Amino acid sequence: MRSHCTNRAIALAMSLAASTGIAIAQDGKFEDTVRVAVFNIPDSDFVDHTFGQVLEKAGYRVEYVKIDYTAHFTALEFGDVDISPAVWETSKVLIDKAVASGSVATAGSVGVKTRETWWYPNYVGELCPGLPDWKALKDPACVKALSTSSSEGKINYLGTPPDSAAYDEERIAALGLDVHITRPGTVGAMVATMKGAMQKKEPIIGWGMVPHWLYGSGEGQFVEFPEFDAACESDPSWGLNPEATWDCAVPSGQIVKLYNVEFAEKAPDVIKVLESFKLTVDDVARGISRQDLDGVTPEQAAKEWIEANSALWSPWTK
Repeated sequence: MRSHCTNRAIALAMSLAASTGIAIAQDGKFEDTVRVAVFNIPDSDFVDHTFGQVLEKAGYRVEYVKIDYTAHFTALEFGDVDISPAVWETSKVLIDKAVASGSVATAGSVGVKTRETWWYPNYVGELCPGLPDWKALKDPACVKALSTSSSEGKINYLGTPPDSAAYDEERIAALGLDVHITRPGTVGAMVATMKGAMQKKEPIIGWGMVPHWLYGSGEGQFVEFPEFDAACESDPSWGLNPEATWDCAVPSGQIVKLYNVEFAEKAPDVIKVLESFKLTVDDVARGISRQDLDGVTPEQAAKEWIEANSALWSPWTK
């Protein structure tokens, strides 16, 4: 009876594949290409390529789709990419919108806790002694101490690349801060600019995140803004400024895994691997440092992890 039922199930699957164009092998394994999003962001690209290489080791074909981070949520929704294994929960608004569409779902956490907000080198704390409390940034003496010739008499702040959802302009306006924003082109440029300023002991505050080899190194601290609340992003009456949103930090959280729902219906075996996929904070920090400090590609950093951790990832592909 079991053999008879199995043969019927295989026949049904093959019939479905023929009618829909889905490539399914007799063992139920998805045979088309799995499209994984990559963003030219060292932390995410390490995670994305590590997951992709796990799939490749399991015999799947993988295409890495280079795409803007913010735009990729829409691409997931419309099925232009299948899987995004490295989404920071700090992008809560974008995640919630994508999931609410009904076309995107989450496969849980990668297992890595994250934090993103303003960060400053330790010597900057000596220039503005009230830090890490954000209210210190309203002190005229602190504003003067943290300004440079190019910051127009305002606090010298190194922001995020344009495609990131940091809500800096909203936060600066809501909290009444006197800040000049400089935007780098990429996360790599952001980190290099911060490191260069630190070597010269220049006054600077910048966007920072953990896991990361620099921002998690103890060479600096995060600014403590009012804690995030869901109402902060949409309800002006919440928080210190009753006329503005984002008078708070961005939410902390996890690195989460998203996928397109229609793809999951075609490839439940791939989603099973995605659900099992886990990394640690140290894994990601090392993957970033190998790129930023040693000049390796995210593909190579991922390959190193794959080679060193076969006992960990092999069971995910069974």
